[in-house]
Amino acid sequence: MPAATGLDLALLLLRMVAGGFLLPHALGKLFGWFGGPGLAGFAAELRGFGLPAAAPAPLLLAALQVLSGLAVLLGWQTRGAALVAALFLLSTALLALPKGWFWMRGGAEYSLFWATALLAIALAGPGALALQPALAGAP
Repeated sequence: MPAATGLDLALLLLRMVAGGFLLPHALGKLFGWFGGPGLAGFAAELRGFGLPAAAPAPLLLAALQVLSGLAVLLGWQTRGAALVAALFLLSTALLALPKGWFWMRGGAEYSLFWATALLAIALAGPGALALQPALAGAP
């Protein structure tokens, strides 16, 4: 494995933070951990936005968010996982847009920030300090 570059370290940091921030929110939706709503609460949130919330949609959405957050964090299937996670956050931003821009008022700013970070990861890839390149180089 070649020596890590500054870009590899930057991508590792970005992946750890983006995946690390996304994962607890997803686990809160799936299991109710970290003060999250759990599946029933997540379904109620979806219904509150006028979105489909019949089973198994909340389970599938929460599980997909957990898997994408974990994959970004570890650097496995990174481009696709980051793109899926960014789409989640872009959807969240669109739902928050009627409340304005600023996150402290429930607006779209925070979701757009994280969606942009995840899109950058999707474009750049995982870097050398990730699970995917390590597995590719394994005998």
